Amino acid sequence: MNDLPEWQRWFRCILSSLSLLALCTAAGNARAQEFAVYAALTTDYVYRGISYSDEHAAAQLAIDVSGDAGFFGGVWASTTDLTSGTRNRSLEVDYYFGYVRYFDNDWSTSLSVNRYTYPGGDGNVDYDYNELAAVFGFDDRLWFELDYTDSLFGHDEAAYNVEVSASWPLPSLLTFSTSVGYYDVSETAGNGYSHWQVGISRPLAWLSVDLRYHDTSNVPARISPAHLADSRIALTLSAAF
Repeated sequence: MNDLPEWQRWFRCILSSLSLLALCTAAGNARAQEFAVYAALTTDYVYRGISYSDEHAAAQLAIDVSGDAGFFGGVWASTTDLTSGTRNRSLEVDYYFGYVRYFDNDWSTSLSVNRYTYPGGDGNVDYDYNELAAVFGFDDRLWFELDYTDSLFGHDEAAYNVEVSASWPLPSLLTFSTSVGYYDVSETAGNGYSHWQVGISRPLAWLSVDLRYHDTSNVPARISPAHLADSRIALTLSAAF
């Protein structure tokens, strides 16, 4: 699969997505209430403060479904440029399935299982891993998130991410949002690091435009080269279908 053209990799991602969506709908034991497809172009794919596209542009695609009973699931994919030694990962495909519940006092909670995969990556190292996520929200404005994996990048070593994020509507259809978190990768790399981002987004005709600043504290070398964790600004154009 390493020699497959990029379009064939994306085609396989879409087929996998459709299969997973059918499973999610059945698991919810109810007809789907919402089904959406998202496409995006970004000047830099940044994940927890680190550029996963080597400071280059990335194309992204997502398919999401939610059911009457609170179940949700989907697939998210992005081009990447991740190099470790002689090993390169040019594509990331993430699968997720979970449950969300809303309460009368504006609180919500969700639990999900996420699968991060890197199909077609060079080398003999399996970087795929699973992550459990719990999110507590208030009034669709404030969220507290806790993520856990027992095998980061296939190293059989645990990692934790704690994050707080917030969002506020502004005049002229603008939305301000920000988050700050701490990624504890000490079992893999000796210590963790902080990451934060702040940005403004706005719908524009059939597109959504997002301008965002990202930064981190000292990221361990085993997790990322220093220049990929520097402060950076990313512009993203996305559309929903």
